[in-house]
Amino acid sequence: MLRQKQSNKIFKSLIWGVVLATTLFFVSCDFTPPINRKIIDAQNYITEQKYNKAAFLYEDILKSNPGPELRLKICYQLGELYAIYLGEYKKAVYYYNEVKDLTEDPLWLIKTEEKLAEINYNYRKNYKDAIKNYTKLSEFTPKLKKYDYFQLQIALAYYFLNDSENAIKQLTKIQSDPNHEFFVRSFYYLGLIYFEKKDFSKALFVWSEYLKRETKKEYIVEAKFLVANIYESTENLKMAYDIYYSIANDYPNPDVIQNRLTALYERRVSRRR
Repeated sequence: MLRQKQSNKIFKSLIWGVVLATTLFFVSCDFTPPINRKIIDAQNYITEQKYNKAAFLYEDILKSNPGPELRLKICYQLGELYAIYLGEYKKAVYYYNEVKDLTEDPLWLIKTEEKLAEINYNYRKNYKDAIKNYTKLSEFTPKLKKYDYFQLQIALAYYFLNDSENAIKQLTKIQSDPNHEFFVRSFYYLGLIYFEKKDFSKALFVWSEYLKRETKKEYIVEAKFLVANIYESTENLKMAYDIYYSIANDYPNPDVIQNRLTALYERRVSRRR
């Protein structure tokens, strides 16, 4: 009986020994496929804000020729890393374009085209490419939710390219639709184009229409300042003085207004002499 109990104890000990050894073996051995391991490591680097290391690891994964779906996701992730965290916009554009080449899925295409448009317009100041991006986005059917925004961005990109003819065409197109999200604001930009062309009569007419419609205080003050500037430039000093005075308490930089008022007052006094 005693021997049987001892045998049972020895058997149980052996069993537990085998279980423990097996557990330790599987814990010590990582059977995660190498590519998955690298992805996990790259994600950990992002969590630790080690963005350069994450980008290096993702690019290393691409060298192993992963499948199309995984390649697409990694290219998009690299675009995000270079655009948002590393500020290397040329590389970001390269990887976002790779995504476009890898898929025909509208969701991916829209998402990447918006990223490219933002980079080209806001950061690279590559307005020609931005126009191409926004034009593609405006051509999706059915119309995208931000269609009106894309139209305005096309007009502004032409404006920054000093292509006033096409900028005016785009803004006029927006003004043909009173329900357009940027219908009112388009008058401001149209007036700005005429102002910079020194076509002051047209600028004044367009801005008068704009001020009839605009409700945002900061925008009204912005437009009135430029209107006053026109009157000052065309020697209508009293009108300029009155408008500057009307926005003196609302203009972001009060010193600018005060300096203008002082200069105009001195000019008017000088005229009387």
